[in-house]
Amino acid sequence: MSKQNSHKEIYFDNNATTKPLPEVREEVCKVLGEEFGNPSSIHSTGERARKYLANARQHLADLLGCGPENIIFTSSGTEANNLVLYSCTLGAREKSRIVISNVEHSSINKMCSFLEIHGVEIEYLKVDSSGFLNLEDLEKALKKETDLVSIQWVNNETGVIQDIESIARICKDNGVPFHTDSAQAVGKLEFKITGMDIDYLALAAHKFHAPQGIGAVYTRDKLTIHPVLFGGFQEEGFRPGTENLPGIVGMGKAAEIRKENLKQTVKHMCEVRSRFESMILEKIPGARVNGSTEKRICNTTNIMFGDIDGRKLIMMLDGEGIRCSQSSACTNFETSPSFVLKAIGLSDDEAYASMRFSFSEENTADEIDEAVEIIVRNYKDLR
Repeated sequence: MSKQNSHKEIYFDNNATTKPLPEVREEVCKVLGEEFGNPSSIHSTGERARKYLANARQHLADLLGCGPENIIFTSSGTEANNLVLYSCTLGAREKSRIVISNVEHSSINKMCSFLEIHGVEIEYLKVDSSGFLNLEDLEKALKKETDLVSIQWVNNETGVIQDIESIARICKDNGVPFHTDSAQAVGKLEFKITGMDIDYLALAAHKFHAPQGIGAVYTRDKLTIHPVLFGGFQEEGFRPGTENLPGIVGMGKAAEIRKENLKQTVKHMCEVRSRFESMILEKIPGARVNGSTEKRICNTTNIMFGDIDGRKLIMMLDGEGIRCSQSSACTNFETSPSFVLKAIGLSDDEAYASMRFSFSEENTADEIDEAVEIIVRNYKDLR
């Protein structure tokens, strides 16, 4: 048996993906087995599948605080983000302009690079050393005609929470549609989207214990969505192609569970994160948290460990069963330091010495204690 497989796995990379809950897996298996069906089929099996689809859509709508008619299912959060950005630019008009921050997820950044090649103007707004967008900079940017503002609600690396309500209000006051990538916010923040000035919201189901390969777009007005796929009339033609019914049902079940247990789940994740963070900062001199520690999501900490190579420490910890990361899963294989940490003022060496730990409702205090002991030992060995 390899060293990597000889240790109990302690999983602290829940911003990359979470493990589907037992109840979720049960629902998924149900529609993969006796309850299977294609929602587009006209017969009774299709009708049964349509009921599962509608039920899941309602559960997700309940979690978001909107109507089921405002939801379009996609294959991922990345597709959801791409669909919105395309709809507001190339899908609508020849000359367009988008305003984003310089710490957006790669599904926004790389889509904007593509749009820029095709003539769309992109303005990148800087964040400060805590990771926050300057609202005055946003207001200045909107003095020029703008087709969309897209700002990530919660940063996937630092967990910093942007003042989305104020950002959305500024956009509304300037007559500009507002989109937020909420992959790290849904299921961790309590909100009712219909009471906010948000026009589009994208999410990924696998961030709150649903299966991978399913996401969704909330849109205030579906008629502003321009499809990038063409075929059948699934999702009213806005996202054609046979629906991923097992994934959608899994997301619906996960949304139902999270809606019922949101407050206690958030409290638990905050407690394990705080326990871990305080122990690490106490036992490793010079370690510090990157980004704001006041306005951040309940489950995330990004720690700079000083003059060590975090990439080596991650490999050492992986060999002992501790799963963590340096950046998002979508950029983990890039050799350059985290662009998010660079954007908040860290040097290359400081960014390389930083690691992200993200927790879930399934992590325990015992796991925290065991992991901290292993991390501190390996840190000292690396020094």
